Amino acid sequence: MRDLVPRTLTAIVAMVTVIVALYLGRLWESIWPVAALGAVAAGIAAWEYVQLLERNGIVLRRFFFIGSAMAVIFAYGTPAGAFGELVFWLALISPVFVYLFDSDALRKILATMGGIIYIPYLLHFFYPLYRASDGFLYALLALGMVWGYDIGAYLIGSLWGRHKLAPTISPHKSWEGVIGGFTLSALVAAIIPIWGRQEHAWVHILLLALIVSAFTQSGDLLESRVKRFAQVKDTGGLMPGHGGLLDRIDGLLLALPAIYFYFHLVLKWV
Repeated sequence: MRDLVPRTLTAIVAMVTVIVALYLGRLWESIWPVAALGAVAAGIAAWEYVQLLERNGIVLRRFFFIGSAMAVIFAYGTPAGAFGELVFWLALISPVFVYLFDSDALRKILATMGGIIYIPYLLHFFYPLYRASDGFLYALLALGMVWGYDIGAYLIGSLWGRHKLAPTISPHKSWEGVIGGFTLSALVAAIIPIWGRQEHAWVHILLLALIVSAFTQSGDLLESRVKRFAQVKDTGGLMPGHGGLLDRIDGLLLALPAIYFYFHLVLKWV
């Protein structure tokens, strides 16, 4: 709890930045503000990913990977996302031609492919949510539930955490934090005004909160595993009190596809 003030201020700035981009996109009836923000976020996360790999002895061509990640997310973020799949495919196969004759070819090719899937591809599931008829509210719901889980897990885990969740991966995570995160995530979902005509709204809210909690926590633990392997505490220092951008969006990356598929297959909203 010692870093609560810088952590809170950083979180407020980040949340306001995202919400302003979402609002401007709605005001201008354009996805470009969100697409631009997504490209910047993917670029920063890609930079941090490359740095983590370097600490593990895998040295990629930095600007090639960052440019590829930004191109993928930007292509998905164009008004119709028409070139998203094409650019994603090109980004996946291009490391074969770039690294094929490198002495460490296999690790570099797989690390590049994995990074393209992990960062821009998983992140792109935000766009179909935002493009929907009530996309502004859907986007707020998705982000708010993930943010709510992170905040609830941090506060409750810090104050009352006793039972360790994954001590060999992240010793400060606790089951009490998981419960706190789930509770706040569900409360955030409940206050977003999209449930008026939905039957069994509370069932969907609780199921979504359960799904978001599971995937957000799994994303956090996955990155903790990578950081432990790289022997670093944070992926960067961009966000005081939080570390790097990857430290903030690790849970979001896994949660976004789950939220999208729930909206698409169960609620049939997108």
